[in-house]
Amino acid sequence: MTQELETEKPDKRLQTENSEKKLEAEEKLCITEHDAPPPLPPPRDWKKFYVVVSLVYANFWMAASFSLQAPFFPREAELKGATPTQYGFVFSVFELVVIVMSPVYGKLIPRVTPKFLITSGVLVGGIACCAFGSLDYVPAGTTYIALAFVVRIFEGFGAASLMTASFTIVAATFPDTVATSFSLMETAFGLGLIVGPTIGGALYQAGGFVLPFVVNGAFLLLGCLILAFLLPQTEGERHSGSRNFVKFLFDGGILSFTFSIITCLLFIGFNSATLEPHLRQFNLTPVILGVIFVITGAIYAVTTPIWGKICDIGGNPLFINIIGSVLTCVGLLFIGPVPFLPFQATLWTVIGSLVVIGFGLSAKLVSSFVGALQNTILRGFPDNLATYGMVSALFSTSCSIGAFIGPSLGGLLLDTTGYKMGTVVIFSFEIVFLILLLLYVCLGSFKKKDIKEPCEREPLLPRSVARRSYSYSSV
Repeated sequence: MTQELETEKPDKRLQTENSEKKLEAEEKLCITEHDAPPPLPPPRDWKKFYVVVSLVYANFWMAASFSLQAPFFPREAELKGATPTQYGFVFSVFELVVIVMSPVYGKLIPRVTPKFLITSGVLVGGIACCAFGSLDYVPAGTTYIALAFVVRIFEGFGAASLMTASFTIVAATFPDTVATSFSLMETAFGLGLIVGPTIGGALYQAGGFVLPFVVNGAFLLLGCLILAFLLPQTEGERHSGSRNFVKFLFDGGILSFTFSIITCLLFIGFNSATLEPHLRQFNLTPVILGVIFVITGAIYAVTTPIWGKICDIGGNPLFINIIGSVLTCVGLLFIGPVPFLPFQATLWTVIGSLVVIGFGLSAKLVSSFVGALQNTILRGFPDNLATYGMVSALFSTSCSIGAFIGPSLGGLLLDTTGYKMGTVVIFSFEIVFLILLLLYVCLGSFKKKDIKEPCEREPLLPRSVARRSYSYSSV
């Protein structure tokens, strides 16, 4: 018995010694881990980073392909026998195709996946861009105009596919930072529109009509390969009824965000067609004139991520939309200025107005997309690709409606009333929209007071919405 006790004692000592050594090792490990540099992000984060980079690349070059011919195509088209009306429609048919095709692509997204639509859209856009350059070898007359229409229509197919599916894959891949991610796409597209004419003009001067389109098309075709490797194969439920789309569209919140997007692009189109004649009174050089045209787009591109971040950390999309609309109204008052203000236009009032309007437009566009997506899910729509596709299609279509109406209305107003009264008309659209938006917010708050309070144990939001970081219920 004594021998057994003696053998047990060394075993217990060994156990205590081993446990002490273990504790010391763990303490050392904690110290080294504390002092060590932070670990690299997990592979999934890198994949998301690649998704953002590839989509930014594709949106930039697609937007550039849309705008790069602005400095030289009108002159080239006139040399080929086209009238201003004819080549004007060559520009605008792009927007018409996006208006028609965005809802179609939105319906297709649950069935063919966003990745397929993005890669195929960039492929079609790249081929069409290169083909537009080959118009230089087409004989003048009806053949030239007809082929220009055909190529431009295919560019519209590609752009509608990319835009609709890009917004969808962003919503699916980044559910917690959808506003920030979306704002990066918008920034890339905005920069493409801004830089496109500069790239086009420089390449046209260096190598003639063909070079700008071949270079831009080559970048798009390269982007097609990049997207095929980097984009995830996002899938979801494969059904989306037409009744759901009607239910989705006819809602006060959705209609408010839709008109917000349309008024944004309406002003951009109006200003692109009318600002240059308004600036002639200042006798500016072409360089200064070009810089002034870039101001609104540059402010929009810089501030869009800021508004996106505000939405992601809890900013209410409706309130941000109201702020953006107020800023836009202020800018519209002074850019002319409107006839009832007791002073004349100066170069600095025009520049200041363009800066303020740039802030307002970025706030309205970002909050409209985020608010429409959030509103739709809170109304009971499933948190899946079909819903993302509907919201993305609505955004793309609304943008194109405004972009199509804006230049046409701007030219008409400039011919009939002049720039000052033209800004009064655009200001009237914006102020009517702002009043309706305020009424919607007030009525929504009033209705919530009559709703029976839920049980304390009942969740206030569906799980899919509760996971998101932005807040909508404070209206």
